[in-house]
Amino acid sequence: MITNRIESFAKYAGIATVSVEWLALILYYIQMPSYFGAQYPISYYASLPQTRLVFNVCYALAGTFFYIFIRLHVHKYYRAPVKLFGWSMLLFIGLAVTPFDPYIASSSMIHMILGLSSAIFFVVGMYKLAKYANNKPVSYATNTAIILSLILFIAFFFSPKESHLIFALETGSWLVWQVWVLWITYYSYKYHLLKK
Repeated sequence: MITNRIESFAKYAGIATVSVEWLALILYYIQMPSYFGAQYPISYYASLPQTRLVFNVCYALAGTFFYIFIRLHVHKYYRAPVKLFGWSMLLFIGLAVTPFDPYIASSSMIHMILGLSSAIFFVVGMYKLAKYANNKPVSYATNTAIILSLILFIAFFFSPKESHLIFALETGSWLVWQVWVLWITYYSYKYHLLKK
């Protein structure tokens, strides 16, 4: 019974992923508007007492929902590399729930390792999905998203800490993937689910 419900939810899990990520941003803005945007990366909200729980819950849910989406929905149609995405989301959830203090070197290092490891597994997973999708629009959209997101992420990663573009570059990198998730949700519904 629970398995059937999860499988039914899977086709909407991409929308749920994007929704909880936007919910987190809205709650950050409501709770701590003075820290929103500019030079503060999203991870900074994991260190503030007012937003720590939002960070933990929303991104743990986002990681879980995305894995369900890839494993039980996208994989049915486009041969997604489930193990790579599994590792990526496990590391992402680890990042979400591991206590973080940007002023403690070991905490920053653990946070960075979890984040970069998750991102590497994610990008490799997306590359393999594009390569083996057997569908030109999916391959093209996925490769385009990889390139755009990597450009923004590299710019974010190498920006000076005091740069006022930090938040925009990081959220821009995420936004690319959110658009991809919404697009592939629509595309798979239109070209696969409606044909059943």
